Amino acid sequence: CKRVRLVAAETRLPLDLTNLDFAKGEQRAPDYLALNPMGKAPTLIDGDFALWESGAIMCYLAQSKADALWPDDAQARADTLRWMFFGSCHVDPYYTILVVERFQKPRRNETPDEAMLAGADRYLKRFLPILEAQLGKTDYVAGAFGLGDIVLGCSLELSPMVKYDLSPYPKIRAWLDRLQSRASWYKTV
Repeated sequence: CKRVRLVAAETRLPLDLTNLDFAKGEQRAPDYLALNPMGKAPTLIDGDFALWESGAIMCYLAQSKADALWPDDAQARADTLRWMFFGSCHVDPYYTILVVERFQKPRRNETPDEAMLAGADRYLKRFLPILEAQLGKTDYVAGAFGLGDIVLGCSLELSPMVKYDLSPYPKIRAWLDRLQSRASWYKTV
């Protein structure tokens, strides 16, 4: 949900937020499942149109306002999408494992699965150097701050919570500092 809130803050689009009480199972209520069959958040409702999946919502919001988040140029848009997909395919799955194994399981007094953690670490060590190299060429993943930065930044900023060491990646750490110093980022914390 933070990704969507960041896009709204960057584009100055107002959102009428409704919180779901997951502890009460509101995400599994028939009315909500009719909007979002995944039973997850976020879900954007715009008139009669309901949209789920944060990446799709981000693109929808960014397209609704002329802004650098959704460039007019086809190649710049493709580059934006590349980094969004890179985050969704090559970072998010492994950060999800870290969240489950190093944050959620300990809170439930369950033992983390070391094999899952080792696999996540192996893949992150393969993919994070690609991001590190990109950030050695430019301040933001696609040149200017954009949707790819939001997707990747929202995952990678979880590193302290999930005890993932980013010290081998100084450019990623500096980029995270730049992201977190943005007014929109501060506003969504």
